[in-house]
Amino acid sequence: MMSELGLTTDKNGKEVVIFNNKDQPIGDPSVQLASVLGVLVRRNIPLKHKDWRLVPKEAKDNIWAIVMQRFVIDEFYKDYYLGKMGCYLKEDKSRKDGKILVLDELKEEEREKRLAALKPANDTVNEWEEFVKHVCSEEFRTKRSRMQQVRQKHTTPHTISRLGYARLEAKMELKTQEEIDRVELWKVGHKQKEGKEPNPGVMEALEKIQRAAGEHGADVGSFVTYDLLAKDLGDDKPGKLRGIGYGATKTKIVVKTHYNKIIKDCRDIMKEEKTSIYVYRGGSHLHSVSPKSGNASNVIASTSMTVPHYENDSPISRPRVEEVLRKGKACRLLSWYNENEVVADAIIAETDPKMEFHGLPIGFAAYKVTVITSHVYDAILYKQSGELKRVIDVVGTYTTWAKDLILSSI
Repeated sequence: MMSELGLTTDKNGKEVVIFNNKDQPIGDPSVQLASVLGVLVRRNIPLKHKDWRLVPKEAKDNIWAIVMQRFVIDEFYKDYYLGKMGCYLKEDKSRKDGKILVLDELKEEEREKRLAALKPANDTVNEWEEFVKHVCSEEFRTKRSRMQQVRQKHTTPHTISRLGYARLEAKMELKTQEEIDRVELWKVGHKQKEGKEPNPGVMEALEKIQRAAGEHGADVGSFVTYDLLAKDLGDDKPGKLRGIGYGATKTKIVVKTHYNKIIKDCRDIMKEEKTSIYVYRGGSHLHSVSPKSGNASNVIASTSMTVPHYENDSPISRPRVEEVLRKGKACRLLSWYNENEVVADAIIAETDPKMEFHGLPIGFAAYKVTVITSHVYDAILYKQSGELKRVIDVVGTYTTWAKDLILSSI
């Protein structure tokens, strides 16, 4: 987690969009990006498209190319933002629908004048007339009325506006430096400002949560499938979760929660046993020895991984392991300043030197990797970016690493 979530720029002045461990954008640049995308969609995508999937690929790519001129975003998140663009188009059409339908009561001449004023600049006259005809059809009115009835059932609206759950959670974590329980996140996200009447639906939900906490205890809130929100408010949609934000599915959160629990259990076991793993200079494999043994002078690193030994064992002289060249291959990252120290487990994400990362090509000397686990808390990144300085800062996301410092997992 970054120490601050304000404006972050790279050396070219582009704003760097940061993502949390749920692959959700956080920080001020992500808010500005949302605004830019909304404007670009309204200006460049005609309303005639009834479905985002019917919008030509070229139009979508053009918007993405404009975005990349101002922001630094990993290509991995392109599909995420294409989905968001579809939402922005849907929102724009919905606003236009409402403005068109309220003109029904006007006289014909006044109505035509108002309709002409509503026409977007990027829509032709024929496209606009076709859209208005569709909105005024009996079929559309019936569908709109049905969806309005569905929305009326949502009795617990949040009060965080464009901030979103992900950015709210990141700000709360900065203050406490601890993981935020999603029940607490939901409560903060539905809190009314001073002087405003509390929403009746939210008050009823809070009472349910309080009763459930008394019946089930605090432990029930530790797992998303059975926590207080899931038990008392139910899932917002099948597979989705309340109090998490856009794009976070139940499966994704459960997997990450399970993975984090395994890491915590392993750390607790090592702490209780108070054992240390050390590497001998002359050996081809790691050996577990006591720090108090006579051979402690031969110890060069604290790690639990296997490091191959070569006659001239410098990172540059190591032969390239062909298995590492494949995308999706599990690997280990060696420190670029502490010899033979394994600092993280990772997966090869990209081997093409022409592919860009943070606005620059990866290059022939490095690979793009997904960092899975950090083994050394203060290990420095091979290439730093913005406020991302250490390996632990990029766990769950991407970075680049020198080819000669990548070992294939056994």
